[in-house]
Amino acid sequence: MIYLAQPLYLLLILLIPLMYIAYWLMRRWRKRRIARFGDPDLVSSLAPLVPRRKGWLKLTLISLALLFFAIGMARPQLGAILKEKQVRGAEIMVVLDVSNSMLAEDYSPNRLERAKLAISKLVDELQGDRIGLIIFAGESFVQLPVTSDYVSAKIFLSSITTESVPVQGTAMGEAIRTAIKSFTSESENSRAIILITDGENHEDDPVAAARDAVDMGARVFCIGVGSPEGKPIPVDGELLKDKDGNIVVTRLDEATLKEVASAGKGLYVRAGNTEFGLNPVIDEIRSLDEKDFQSVVFEEYDEQYMYFFAIALIFMLIEFMISDTRNRRSLFGGGKGMVAVLILMLASPVMLQAQSDRSEVRAGNREFKKGEFREAELDYKRALVEDSTSITAKYNLGNALYRTESYSEAELYLKGLGDSLKSVSPSRASDCFHNSGNLALKQKKYQEAVDAYKESLRLEPDNFETKSNLAYAQKMLKEQQQQQQQQNQNQQQDQKDQQDQDQNKEQDQQNQDNQQNQQQQQPQITPQAAQQMLQAIEDKEKQTQDKVKKAKAEQQKSKEKEKNW
Repeated sequence: MIYLAQPLYLLLILLIPLMYIAYWLMRRWRKRRIARFGDPDLVSSLAPLVPRRKGWLKLTLISLALLFFAIGMARPQLGAILKEKQVRGAEIMVVLDVSNSMLAEDYSPNRLERAKLAISKLVDELQGDRIGLIIFAGESFVQLPVTSDYVSAKIFLSSITTESVPVQGTAMGEAIRTAIKSFTSESENSRAIILITDGENHEDDPVAAARDAVDMGARVFCIGVGSPEGKPIPVDGELLKDKDGNIVVTRLDEATLKEVASAGKGLYVRAGNTEFGLNPVIDEIRSLDEKDFQSVVFEEYDEQYMYFFAIALIFMLIEFMISDTRNRRSLFGGGKGMVAVLILMLASPVMLQAQSDRSEVRAGNREFKKGEFREAELDYKRALVEDSTSITAKYNLGNALYRTESYSEAELYLKGLGDSLKSVSPSRASDCFHNSGNLALKQKKYQEAVDAYKESLRLEPDNFETKSNLAYAQKMLKEQQQQQQQQNQNQQQDQKDQQDQDQNKEQDQQNQDNQQNQQQQQPQITPQAAQQMLQAIEDKEKQTQDKVKKAKAEQQKSKEKEKNW
């Protein structure tokens, strides 16, 4: 895909027809002057060495040189922009269980890592399909909205752990319903849900959720992960135990998964050590009605201006070699030398600017394509040493640092870059804001991500990927604000409990002081009576402490689920 970095220079092409008109007028004026001295045919016979058509040939060569020069000045590039293209495929929502039971070592190294590896291979085989990712345990949420950006899908997949969902358990029904809500409206009758889990459902009715999915035009496929005989769950170097102190053994519940697949008009496959089971599921998905989607693709670029300048130079040299027979002067006389100087003066800034990017940036682009992001980072930094103002080097370096998960450093190069690109290329500015949003999203700076995505959409309102990411960022921002609010409430409750405890202590101390005053006013009591009074005070304080601890325990218990695997 060819992209023009400075398209305004193409206006130079408009000079070509003006040159032909000027040359025609000049010849016409010359003929009139000749006619004043005598018969034009007689004058022509007296000057046989004067060329008649060579002038038009020389003008054509100069025009071609100007054409290719103008294209070179526009700096044609290959790639380096986000472009939409029409693709056909289905929408696939992968629903992955990340509960503690997925740490069981039925597979090497465990169920979760084996499932992530299989999903990664699935992404590599997709062509034209959109994919989304939902993770669940006791709760579920969208890890990645439906997208055709397979690179981003693999990046999000690599960051998944059992700690990605704070509430443990296994709520398969809620996860399926979350997947139903995540499909786009344009994917009707081409929707597939791939549920990857051990099937130990603790919370809800996944069979009913699968029926709801069918009503919404989606089929539910189940991949059973685990073994029927079961395995213990290693957590933090120890085996997970239940509330009674018994070691938890997690088993594959094939019966439930078969019911879910049957209700969802899909297919159940038990994952093996060598073949995970996704291939037969994908074969079934291929039978769905394919839909046309707008896909956004990122491509690297290379400068192509030098080839057009070379062609322009060749035409200029050919024109220079075709001389006037009579006086060996050029078509436009001494003016041609000035034209050549002007061309060199105009081309020099472009050549110098592109030359600074040419070696280091192009080397970095090659490394980026091969996935060698560290090497690409070094090349882009070398380019910035040569030209610290290079927007291209900064933009590509920010993307390379993003791929190496150096988010803080990437933010330094991408920050403010979108504003600089607005006046030069709104499309590239939109891409920059989009990438800045992704960067903020990875750092859980959800408000910054929302602002960046909105800025990107102001420049390109129809970008589907940006709209999806904005929706996800807004959802995560809302959850973050809710969590912050809950933490504030918990802190206020803890402070209130502490205040109650302090008041109880003060009250006990006051009671003790009153008793001592009474003892001083009353006759001396026996040591046995004093011991009984002290024991009563200690028992009362212990009861107060027990009440506070019990209230905290009940409050915490209400937030936890009975099962945490």
